[in-house]
Amino acid sequence: MNWPLYRDHQAPNAMPDGGHRGLWYERFFNAYDDQWQVPTEGKAKWVQDNAKRAGDGPSLENAVQRQLELVTRLGGRGAVFQADWHFATGLGLPHPVENGLTWHHTLGVPYLAGSAVKGLVRAWVEVWDEALDDEARQRRLDTWFGTLGQAGAFIFFDALPIAPVSLHADVMTPHLGKWYEQGGEIEDWRREPDRVPADWHAPVPVPFLVASKPRLLFGIAPRHPDGAAELPEVFKALKQALDWLGAGAKTAVGYGQMREDERETHQLYEAQERREQQQQHAEEAKRQEAARQAERARLDPFERDLLDLIDARPDRNQSEIVYLIGQVKSGRWQGAEKQRVAQWLQARMQATKGQWKPASQAKKPEKDREYQNTLLVMQWLKGG
Repeated sequence: MNWPLYRDHQAPNAMPDGGHRGLWYERFFNAYDDQWQVPTEGKAKWVQDNAKRAGDGPSLENAVQRQLELVTRLGGRGAVFQADWHFATGLGLPHPVENGLTWHHTLGVPYLAGSAVKGLVRAWVEVWDEALDDEARQRRLDTWFGTLGQAGAFIFFDALPIAPVSLHADVMTPHLGKWYEQGGEIEDWRREPDRVPADWHAPVPVPFLVASKPRLLFGIAPRHPDGAAELPEVFKALKQALDWLGAGAKTAVGYGQMREDERETHQLYEAQERREQQQQHAEEAKRQEAARQAERARLDPFERDLLDLIDARPDRNQSEIVYLIGQVKSGRWQGAEKQRVAQWLQARMQATKGQWKPASQAKKPEKDREYQNTLLVMQWLKGG
């Protein structure tokens, strides 16, 4: 059988390690028969073969932290919600197994688009929130979600999994396929029993993929700072919608119902705070290093070489003073250079508390290290 690919193609028979599960599932279906038809067992096998772990942990962690930082900097709020059971979205997308799935383009995991999050919250406000009167309901619809002439006051971000997703194979068993497809064409129901909705029709198993109890980061931010006052109410509506309505497909049978995971939300914000602190420390270290290099550039070559030597010392825990004294003792410098090193040592020792000690009160002055170091430097200053 000829494949619809280039002649020199090298299409793999299985998804490579670390591959994009969504790309593989959507573009590399290979269960056709010789007539380019998809047998029922081929559909089930393809779904079962892809019912595995999807997503890369570090990549998801970085994406979630970047999104949470963006939401926070915009004055918004993020929260992690976990599905009680299955979650699926994009089942209506075209696919040879008859049910697609919405995959994130770069992360390779199922996700909920920001437009779907916005539509879910809007549906709750417009239809289900019984605490609102007609006036308050319309005001929220116009303000939160916008009108034809004005954008809504809030930005709804994609809901991203915070960790790799476990995919499972599920199956639906529709009985009334021909009724849905051709029911409007019935001329005589007595002669067309297949098109009639009745309980004698055999179910037709249709396999599809679902995510099992995923944890998703939802984020909402005000479009303008003056909209932040209503953010708690928007998030309250999101929590109620996820709890009562559910997100994604097949919510009528319990898919997509989610509850906030406060512990995971707290951990994400703590990780964000640590990341910001690390970034601040790195920027401060970079600033200090730039200042140090600028200060060093103003020194003469001999002093720069001296500082380079100190920076290259084998034991970074050894003090600069002790290291340089050891280098002088080893005979590294002679004559005028030795005196210049002694002058540098004198200035550094005088600037360091307890290091410059011309006199000793110890009972055994020969064991007073600071005193003995000071005597050596004084000797070198005199040319000794």
